[in-house]
Amino acid sequence: AWYRTQSTGAAMRRTVRPFVWVRTGHSRLAERCEMYGTIDRDSPIDLNSITRYMVDDISIWDIIAELVLLTTEPPPANPFDIDHTYLDNQSSDVQALTTGSLLHSLNALMSMDSVWATADILRDIKHLALRHVHTLPSLES
Repeated sequence: AWYRTQSTGAAMRRTVRPFVWVRTGHSRLAERCEMYGTIDRDSPIDLNSITRYMVDDISIWDIIAELVLLTTEPPPANPFDIDHTYLDNQSSDVQALTTGSLLHSLNALMSMDSVWATADILRDIKHLALRHVHTLPSLES
């Protein structure tokens, strides 16, 4: 089945598996991921999680985790670990919006039967919830 995109008018084929394109940092990803060969801006990256998508129970969280593990040096033990230092350095209104978004995403992750749904994620959810409630009043002013 083909469909036409509204923004460009380009025709694209609908598929049953996801694809990932990297918009920036192609050379950095190629250096770190020799197994992916040449990364072409116009071609999707053939991630292991996407290759296994039709065979195994792969979710968007597995794809995100693989990208984080591939692009972070050193690779983190938990690809969904929250950088609280980043939040500390943001204004209250940015913290309120960011923590709300992160809470929504991490709660969605926890609601799935995923290898990434760990006690570390629960700890971050608790910490983010407290920060979120504390910074919400900044949105009113």
